[in-house]
Amino acid sequence: MNVRKAGLSDLPSLIGLEEECFSNERFSVSTLKAFIMRADAFAVVAEESGQVVGAALCLCSRARVEGRIASVAVVGGMRRRGVATMLLREAEEELQRIGARIFELEVEVNNRPAISLYLNRGYSLSAITKDYYGPGRHAFIMEKAMPSKKRRVRVRPA
Repeated sequence: MNVRKAGLSDLPSLIGLEEECFSNERFSVSTLKAFIMRADAFAVVAEESGQVVGAALCLCSRARVEGRIASVAVVGGMRRRGVATMLLREAEEELQRIGARIFELEVEVNNRPAISLYLNRGYSLSAITKDYYGPGRHAFIMEKAMPSKKRRVRVRPA
């Protein structure tokens, strides 16, 4: 399994993932393209035998040192094999490289596998947004704060 940043050549695969994994809440083609092209966004993809089998779409606000995991999607036949964990790990590492210290995401309240993944990766529930995905489809807001780098201070005896 190879996880890497997505390029424009991955756009058809990202479109296919959105169509397979999401319904009304899927991103448009222009939005998917923006995740690849914009300086404050990126996409990572997981490949197996040359085929894209998953993706994570992310945004970063450098001013607020906040990263947003907008989407994690894995094709049906590759779920429960650690693909989402690898995507999330790579997304978090890239967000950290950009400067994010807080990660945030939304997940539908009845998506137990995704909630379990995020809890296992250190995310905590911070809020509930009613009707986020449509009438009666609520979302948990989850976040993860990265530990700040501690500076060592030496005190010399007087």
